[in-house]
Amino acid sequence: MLPKTSSFKFHIESYVCDFKGKATLPVISNFILQAATIHAHERGFGYSNILKDNVAWVLSRLSVELSDYPEHDEDLTVETWVEDVARFFTQRCFRFLNREDRVIGYARTIWAAIDIETRRPIDIPSWRPDLQDYIEAEKDCPVGKMAKIPPIGNTEPCMGYSVRYSDIDINKHMNSVKYIEHIVNTFDLDLFKEKFIRKFEIVYLLEGSFGDKLKLYKQAVSENEYLIDTKKGEDSICRSRICWTE
Repeated sequence: MLPKTSSFKFHIESYVCDFKGKATLPVISNFILQAATIHAHERGFGYSNILKDNVAWVLSRLSVELSDYPEHDEDLTVETWVEDVARFFTQRCFRFLNREDRVIGYARTIWAAIDIETRRPIDIPSWRPDLQDYIEAEKDCPVGKMAKIPPIGNTEPCMGYSVRYSDIDINKHMNSVKYIEHIVNTFDLDLFKEKFIRKFEIVYLLEGSFGDKLKLYKQAVSENEYLIDTKKGEDSICRSRICWTE
């Protein structure tokens, strides 16, 4: 049996960097998805493995904590492992190391397995009891359980957009990283000059589809903490919390 934890290296090319020469939060989030995809595929429960069961993995929650961001021409090491398998959700964790093998952050994700036709969650232990064999109980992930992200009250939207071709993934709904790209775009460039995103949390509530007209609402909780509510009409499709630091 393959080891429970896998380690992947990603090279930070210039075209994934921001104006400060560092990888962005959406880029880090994409590395998270890539590492999870490869780890699952190698162990027989990746996308192509489970498609025959008419099942797909859907990201439900993501929480990332970073003390630094990798720079241009640097290698970022992403370690990943399955922490828990429950009835309807699995928890997968990540650790990030820079080129000096110094830990610069962690992430925690929660995934649901859904029936592709009905879009309803399935009972994971009954479907794939072998997933229990890959639970890594010895590794620690300091990212705690995500607190509830409340809806934002009656405010004017700070940004709107329509879901287009480049937003849609292989499951025919909005790619998980695309939500994050639009969320970080609600902030002015001056804030990115002075600070960086230390902690980011997002909960995915509904699927965005091609042609959906979305509006983003932003609320400051404190000087360094903001809530973002992405809505389709009156319904929230995702909610996020962003914490900044200098």
